[in-house]
Amino acid sequence: GGLAGPPPQQLPPPSKRSRTPTDSNNNKNNNNKHNSNNATTMELEEGERLAYPVKKYRPDSYYRSIEAFSRYTKSHRMLDAAYVRYASGGGSTPEKPIVFGIKIAGTFLSWGRGKTRDAAIDAAIRAAFALVAAHGYDDFALTEDCFTEEPPLVSSSSMS
Repeated sequence: GGLAGPPPQQLPPPSKRSRTPTDSNNNKNNNNKHNSNNATTMELEEGERLAYPVKKYRPDSYYRSIEAFSRYTKSHRMLDAAYVRYASGGGSTPEKPIVFGIKIAGTFLSWGRGKTRDAAIDAAIRAAFALVAAHGYDDFALTEDCFTEEPPLVSSSSMS
C-alpha cells in the first residue's frame, strides 16, 4: 500500500470555523503593531478595544433608542456600524465623562456623552437619528448631550 494523493487538510468542522477569518488575523496584527512602541498613546485610539459592533451590543439596561438603532442599522445593511469610545477628550464633562461616537463605514456620524456607556451611546444614537432624519425614528429627542458634529476639546486654559 502507499498513500495516494496529498495528506488531507486539517480543517476544523464548519461549526468551529469563523465566518470572518480575517477578524482574528487583523486583531493579531494590530496588537503587535501597537504593543511594540508608544503603546500608551495608542491604547485608547486603538480603543477600537472600546468599540462595540452595533449588531452585537448588549446594553446593561434597556434603552429603546439602542434597540431601535440596532434594527435601523440591520434593515439598512450597515453591517460595520459600531459604538466607539471617543478618546480624544472632546465633549466630556465631570458629571458625564463618557463619550461614545457612532462609526459607520470608517467615519464618525455622531457622538453622545453620559454618566454610563449606555447613556452616552443613547445620546449618540439620538444625534444620529436627528442627522439622518430617519423615517419612523423621529421620536428620539435631542439633548445637550447629543453631538451632530465632533465635540470640541475644551481645556481649562482656553477658557477666557
